[in-house]
Amino acid sequence: MRWLMVWFVALAAVGWHLPAANAETRVALVVGNGAYRSTTPLSNPLNDARDMAAALKAAGFTVVEALDAGKPQFDSALRTFADKLTNADIALFFYAGHGLQVGSQNYLVPIDAKLDRERDLEFEAVKLDFVLRQMEIDREGRTSIVILDACRDNPLSRNLARSMGTRSTSIGKGLAAASTGLGTFIVYSTQPGNVALDGDGRNSPFTTALVRHMSVKGRNLPAMMIEVRKDVVSATGGKQVPWDHSALTTDFFFLPDGGPRPAGTSASAPNPEVAALQERLKKLEEDARQRSAAATPPPPPASSTIPPVTPRSRVDQRPVTFSLDENVRIDGLKISERREPNPAACREACEGEEYCIAFQHGRRSPVMGQCQLFSRVEARSEDPAWRSGVRNDARLPPSEGAPLSSLVGRLPAKLNALLSRQEHGFDIYEGVALA
Repeated sequence: MRWLMVWFVALAAVGWHLPAANAETRVALVVGNGAYRSTTPLSNPLNDARDMAAALKAAGFTVVEALDAGKPQFDSALRTFADKLTNADIALFFYAGHGLQVGSQNYLVPIDAKLDRERDLEFEAVKLDFVLRQMEIDREGRTSIVILDACRDNPLSRNLARSMGTRSTSIGKGLAAASTGLGTFIVYSTQPGNVALDGDGRNSPFTTALVRHMSVKGRNLPAMMIEVRKDVVSATGGKQVPWDHSALTTDFFFLPDGGPRPAGTSASAPNPEVAALQERLKKLEEDARQRSAAATPPPPPASSTIPPVTPRSRVDQRPVTFSLDENVRIDGLKISERREPNPAACREACEGEEYCIAFQHGRRSPVMGQCQLFSRVEARSEDPAWRSGVRNDARLPPSEGAPLSSLVGRLPAKLNALLSRQEHGFDIYEGVALA
């Protein structure tokens, strides 16, 4: 039964694709509209969107792109993005193109919009509040980032103003400040009510600075925006000041130290799925041990030529020596566990502990530095994560009693990586490994 379980686990590791269980799921929608049909075309948004999409992919995002999108294409991309949001830890929306505010509501403009009348807004433009709402549904406590390079001077707003007559006073300059939900960080390429500049290069001044600073490792989002703001103010002679509003509840890095963070949240946080697997292995091992004990014949009579091992008491002053075995793990009756810097210190702890006859010291993550002391040794098995020592006059059990967890070191390298490096995770249920 034990080998059958290991066989199922090995098949899962070798034959099935297992996504990184502790990877932070990041999803982004990037829209770049420049080829407007009824108003002034813009030269930079297409480049801005493409460069932003490339930077986000390098930071671990799955990116939905809409380039020079009319209203149907814009809506389709939004629907695809919304379908991916439920399981996303991080959601990001980037828009470059024409935008306007009417009655303190912000609208993003597809390339086929005409906006001849006020009623055209709801049919031909995309309301920013609708996008924000999609990013909040079923995502309580998760991070949403909205980046708008959409405050460029927009002739459509002047056309709309003429059609609205006296109500045209509700049409503001640039974009209005949007209300944000908990966990949301919203960025404007310039302050509310101001107009952003297109710039003379490949990208707008704002996207140029944004893409540059996204590639800096170890800088969180608010600190990154300070550097972006300084660059844009310098490049525009103070005419454009990027602005942001934060309701974040957790820290966010595009690139943490060492690259995109797996995992989930903290770089040092343990992988809960791997921990669950290890706990499951321990339970299976204990069940197997109990079944084995029930089928084991009774111990030999007291007259056996092999004397039983007696615990070593503090009053026992006879010289005691220990073996030191590399890549060997001990299973048995554990009496204590502590942190020790090396195997020698762990052995000394055993020598000073009443009834201790064996010790083991973790040499690899996630058990590195652990020192475990035992009063009874039930099995020893090959495991590169441990070094162990046993009192030389202790009687050891037969080798065939190796526990299930000791077999992990003999499985294919891919499965060993799953457990020892915590790169992936899976669970086991009744002998079947599930991705």
